[in-house]
Amino acid sequence: MIKAFVENGRLASLMIALLLVAGLGAISSLPRTEDPTITNRFASVITQYPGASAERVEALVTEVLENELRRLEELKLVQSTSRPGISVIQLELKDTVLDTAPVWSRARDLIADSKYQLPTSAQNSLLDDQTGYANTAILGLVWNSDAPIRTDVLNRYAKELQSKLRVLNGTDFVKLSGTPDEEILVELDGNKISQLKLTPASIASILSNADSKISAGEINNATFKALIEVSGELDSITRVSEVPLKIDASGQIIRLGDVANVSRQPKTPATSIALINGEPGVLVSARMIDNNRVDKWQAQVSQVVESYSANLPANIDVQWLFDQQGYTSVRLGDLVINLIQGFLIILFVLMLTLGLRNAVIVALSLPLTALFTLACMKYTGLPIHQMSVTGLVVALGNMVDNAIVIVDAIAQRRKQGLTKLEAVSKTLHHLWLPLAGSTITTMLAFAPIVLMPGAAGEFVGGIAISVMFALLGSYLISHTIIAGLAGRFSQDNESMAWYQKGMAFPRLGHAFKVSLRFGLSKPLLTAILIGILPVSGFYASTKMTEQFFPPSDRDMFQIEVYLAPHVSLDNTLKQVKSIDERLESIDDVEMITWVVGGNTPSFYYNPTQRQQGATNYAQAMVKVTDFNAANRLILSLQQEFDADFPQAQILVRKLEQGPPFNAPVELRIYGPSLDTLNQLGEQARGLLMDTEDVIHTRATLSAGSPKVWLQINEDASLMSGLSLSDIAKQIEMATTGIIGGSILEQTESLPVRVRLADTSREEATRLAELNLVSSQGDTIPLSAVSQNQINVSRGGIPRRNGERVNTIEAYIVSGVLPGKVLNDVKRRLEQIELPSGYHLEIGGESAKRDEAVGNLLSNIVAVVTLLLATVVLSFNSFRLTAIILLSAFQSAGLGLLAVYLFGYPFGFTVIIGLLGLMGLAINAAIVILAELEDVPEARLGNKDTIIALVSGCGRHIGSTTITTIGGFLPLIIAGGGFWPPFAIAIAGGTLLTTMLSLIWVPTMYLILMKKKQHNSEILSPVQV
Repeated sequence: MIKAFVENGRLASLMIALLLVAGLGAISSLPRTEDPTITNRFASVITQYPGASAERVEALVTEVLENELRRLEELKLVQSTSRPGISVIQLELKDTVLDTAPVWSRARDLIADSKYQLPTSAQNSLLDDQTGYANTAILGLVWNSDAPIRTDVLNRYAKELQSKLRVLNGTDFVKLSGTPDEEILVELDGNKISQLKLTPASIASILSNADSKISAGEINNATFKALIEVSGELDSITRVSEVPLKIDASGQIIRLGDVANVSRQPKTPATSIALINGEPGVLVSARMIDNNRVDKWQAQVSQVVESYSANLPANIDVQWLFDQQGYTSVRLGDLVINLIQGFLIILFVLMLTLGLRNAVIVALSLPLTALFTLACMKYTGLPIHQMSVTGLVVALGNMVDNAIVIVDAIAQRRKQGLTKLEAVSKTLHHLWLPLAGSTITTMLAFAPIVLMPGAAGEFVGGIAISVMFALLGSYLISHTIIAGLAGRFSQDNESMAWYQKGMAFPRLGHAFKVSLRFGLSKPLLTAILIGILPVSGFYASTKMTEQFFPPSDRDMFQIEVYLAPHVSLDNTLKQVKSIDERLESIDDVEMITWVVGGNTPSFYYNPTQRQQGATNYAQAMVKVTDFNAANRLILSLQQEFDADFPQAQILVRKLEQGPPFNAPVELRIYGPSLDTLNQLGEQARGLLMDTEDVIHTRATLSAGSPKVWLQINEDASLMSGLSLSDIAKQIEMATTGIIGGSILEQTESLPVRVRLADTSREEATRLAELNLVSSQGDTIPLSAVSQNQINVSRGGIPRRNGERVNTIEAYIVSGVLPGKVLNDVKRRLEQIELPSGYHLEIGGESAKRDEAVGNLLSNIVAVVTLLLATVVLSFNSFRLTAIILLSAFQSAGLGLLAVYLFGYPFGFTVIIGLLGLMGLAINAAIVILAELEDVPEARLGNKDTIIALVSGCGRHIGSTTITTIGGFLPLIIAGGGFWPPFAIAIAGGTLLTTMLSLIWVPTMYLILMKKKQHNSEILSPVQV
């Protein structure tokens, strides 16, 4: 086989052609996205309970559903908020769950099973498991006319666009936001229906009976079959108005139109409202199925939108609000440029160290390994996204490690006079096992990232997988194609020009030999002195500020607006319009999209969707000219809004990387009493507000909201023939309304809602004017049997895993690390005295970081065991294994020292970088020890032999070190917050590790081998 690769050029050509076809085919067919797909383990269960207080919602709805849903063993977390009239339960599955569809299906079954345990008006629970997904495209339909805005018309056209996008190949789902619910509204004149002794309930019943959308049977005989249906169904506003209600004393028929105003309009109050650049609109958000290419899918969407827009009326426009394809192209384009830059840097370094001919042969391993990696990605289903492409950038230096060692060793043997075939054969025979061990151990160093469960593992796992593919490809290609080419084109001529054999650095080589000789002469002292530097790195890590993931570098940010819990949707909309006008006056702002009364459609992969149905909340998606403008505006807008809108809590927030969290710093206080939780929460808020860099705090245990309490005189109600339930139902029907039939228009079914006119239901003082109808048909004013007063009720009751909780969220100045603020807070937490039965825990970024690190280390024992087994089997020595593992441990300290010296925080990306660095350190140690173990004199402790061998392998170790650093330089130079700490940890750590390992490893080898030799002399038999 070796001979075929050396002498048969056609075999090498065919292998290269095979890799080209496989790799290029993978590029054209692999799915492409901006970010990795994170399994959506979140769902929301929303239940409407009109008119109920927060306490009633908690007791009768939330607790019932929570108890039923806890039967799901896959559940990790159950959070809920019970607000007046609505229950919102948020479910999160365990990190080990990968296929969520069966779990959500069982959750729906459990909700259906608990339906009849809920009050009748609350039997409408809906589970939405699509809230956590990031949309691939978001479109907006806006009104482009001076005529009054018809949101119902926008809604119809938005639904038509939704249908067209839903049937596209590759579409996962399409959702609408800000859509008005159309209905036929029957507004009754309270005085007239009282005179007729009718109630809204009786009129709704008459309408339902008049709506004959039911079968009347069929005629079926020996010759034909025909259906029977009664005509007169509700099919128009005119038909609804003509429904007869009653015949008066004079025999005249009273119709609905005589006592009510019938109209078609959006349901009021609306559930949510969308604003697009200041104008009402409807949002259409679409998500692509993960195994598709975003560029091709979005091209289909663009074609549909273009053809659809051509048929729209002139007063309706379709606007692109967000498209992931643009960000994907920029992100992947930048990474490809980094890849090319790294390749050119590595090629230049190789030409200086190995010479032109060998540099070209070694550099050939880069594209071949990249093509091999892409082919592996294709067959394992790993898409092209920023993490998998970054893995190729990370692996640039590693791709050439094996090739450098093999090509340089073949060149050295050729200079010793061996033939081409002998040089290649002896090199591969000598190096295949050590290089296999170093490749496997480096792959195992990245294994914890691949095996890491949860969102963080899914987010960064693509880096490790592509690096492992690259390492495997590098080993196979360097031992076949590269080895064959190196032997085929090698020369045995010693008198070559420097550009043919590489530059020599005699002074550097001499200085290294002197340093190594000194170290070997005082091995114990040298080992201790060198060990001080890694220890200082571990000490420096205790002084570094902790950070989970750095913020995103997008040209977008989000704004959240919180008002008092009692604020209506119209009031929130008024405040939002004032904020929107301020934003529109800023030159750098290009697009502003609001959703009032809920969350905007997800335009990034990790924002939380937790404010459904909150009328006092609004969220904006803001796009600006560039990333720098976003950073600048976030700081200035926060200060400006805080000063100009004191009635609202406005948060201008960056987009964060990594798994989602609600606030950077959270304090969760658990306990049974809501009043006590509220008091403790106020203490915690005061503590947080006194902390430097905290700009806002909020408690999830909402402040009270007003509630009208009707004090019923039960004696008077009994004399009137009305029970308390009868009175409550009649008041609800008069104010909220009741459905009485529906009108079918094409594919739309519009409900007919019956209620009193707005003048009778908008003020508490007018509520007393309602007339109740007894069972005998007598009319009784509500004021005759009741008195009303306005008191404060709970605005919202949060729960977490079945316990009541008050979570105090702290939002900090943009650019300040949460770890710094949290450290200040922790020092003062003892000021909060918790009563018996109450406890406090820390959440936010810190909790998510600890959880992710725990997941990362969950498989570390198995990985370390495999790594130990690999090294021990490679060298058959526990002593050498100890040297290698200590070298890896030292490299982690040196990597931390590099990160500290460059002023970066200690984050999750640094931890990942340290794992990769440890693999590289093990690789270097194995190469050095393999050379030493191959020569008997070195094993016996001959210092001159050790110096000569280490100096010989120092050439290719130096080359691999410089190429590794060169491969990371583009990521460091590119800047940003995400990749530089990661790159510095590996590149800076590799430089320090190599400089020390070339002295520390042979020094430790000498110490342990001398001890071994001494022990063997003691145990040897005495000759008589």
